[in-house]
Amino acid sequence: MEHNQTHWKKVSVQIVVVTAFLSLGFLLDGNMGINNEVDILPFARQYAEPTWIPGDWYLNQPPGYRIPFLALFGSMAAAWGFLATSLIGRLLCYTLMASGLVFLGRKLGLSLPLLLLAVGLFLYVDYRQGIVAREWLVGGIEPKVVAYGLLLFAIGLMLTGRYRVMALLLGLATSFHTLVGGWAFLVIGGWLLLRRRRHFGNIRYLGSVVGIYLIASALSIYTVVEHLWTPSPRGAVEPSYVYVFIRSPHHLNPLDWSSQWWIKPVVYLLVLALSVGILWRKRQSEEHAVRMGLAEFTLLTLIPFGLGLAIAPFDAQGTFLQYYPFRLGDVMLPLTTCLLFACALEQSFIGKARPILLFVCIVLLSGACTVQAVQFHQALVAPSEFPSEQQEIEPEGKAISDWIRTNTPDDALIVTPPAELTPFTWVAERPTVAKFKFIPPTKVGVLDWYERLTDLSGTLNPWPQPGERVTFSKMEQALIAGYNSLTTDQAQALMNKMTLIIC
Repeated sequence: MEHNQTHWKKVSVQIVVVTAFLSLGFLLDGNMGINNEVDILPFARQYAEPTWIPGDWYLNQPPGYRIPFLALFGSMAAAWGFLATSLIGRLLCYTLMASGLVFLGRKLGLSLPLLLLAVGLFLYVDYRQGIVAREWLVGGIEPKVVAYGLLLFAIGLMLTGRYRVMALLLGLATSFHTLVGGWAFLVIGGWLLLRRRRHFGNIRYLGSVVGIYLIASALSIYTVVEHLWTPSPRGAVEPSYVYVFIRSPHHLNPLDWSSQWWIKPVVYLLVLALSVGILWRKRQSEEHAVRMGLAEFTLLTLIPFGLGLAIAPFDAQGTFLQYYPFRLGDVMLPLTTCLLFACALEQSFIGKARPILLFVCIVLLSGACTVQAVQFHQALVAPSEFPSEQQEIEPEGKAISDWIRTNTPDDALIVTPPAELTPFTWVAERPTVAKFKFIPPTKVGVLDWYERLTDLSGTLNPWPQPGERVTFSKMEQALIAGYNSLTTDQAQALMNKMTLIIC
């Protein structure tokens, strides 16, 4: 009993330390700012409180697969407001992420200083965290953060042969975020099939694992089936084309990436190979099988990534690319490489050399924490001024929003620039027509989004031509230019079409 208490106390301390490490860098970083919180938290509040802004087109879209997240954080936003929800939600997500990292780190045999070093390398070597498709683990709160936290536990359980519990957590991850959990399920399924002779005595056990996953992921199954079986509405463009090549090319279209994008993944693969080579030379360690299993899992996450690269030149409508084949490999390669690199250091520096390794770790971590502590202290002012410039709200814009909220009817529909004033709806608490950042999760909604933004651009076509590479910045500039050039007749046509109040 005393041993168990000591064990859990040590684990709890590690979780607190890792959570503090994550919070120091990200807890006060742009709450409800340019990240996806400005999108998902108002959407969650509207889901939990339908009477909040019932006339807003985007906020009242179908929730899709995100129901668990929307129910939890929407209730928090309705009760406590967006700032408190952002702060508390981030702490909860960071604690979940830290718990998963500690759980996985202990399975790999990492001490706390080396685990923190691995996490620090992952987070701060490149602020984008992912290798090229801009995927990330730690930042604001949204459904995929919860899914990734659960996935870390699932990976640790997979590596140690606890497949039924793994399936449960993997299913819950899929219920929170279909694509994160779904791709992870396929990759872990591939990993298990490669090792089936060693790990599965009969097909019934494998069936129970799959059954547990399907039950735990049930909340996402209906949405997946509905999406796959619902025909695309007829329009000038396909919804998948709009989503992939207009709204999210930075995530989904390799032809939109920099010509030097391949350098970073090659570097990570070289470091991964070096780390595995070092670990293989000393394979007598107790954690060797777990470490090699994680390396195999990492390589398997790159299969969907490679498949996406191979299909991209031929997928002119984004039919396959819309399912984010780069997502899992983009973030797992750097994360697991950093973890295995730390394992190689841990295994190489033993005996008299170990204090040197620990000293270097402490120096590096102290430097990183000092820089983050200074930024954290500076950011402490922001919550007292919320909302402010950190949320992309200038004093003039805030004053206008306050006036609109005070002097217009609750159901007044306000026309605002399509690529500016992104926080308008939740600050003014009035519906607007559409925003470039906020794209619905349904096929019909995507085409409606496209049409609304086109209408707001007047006669100017803001959209890139097929094969044309246009940055987000240029597309937003085109939307702004089109909106600013609306003539009186065009504005009147919009009013007749939507019965709008023009801001």
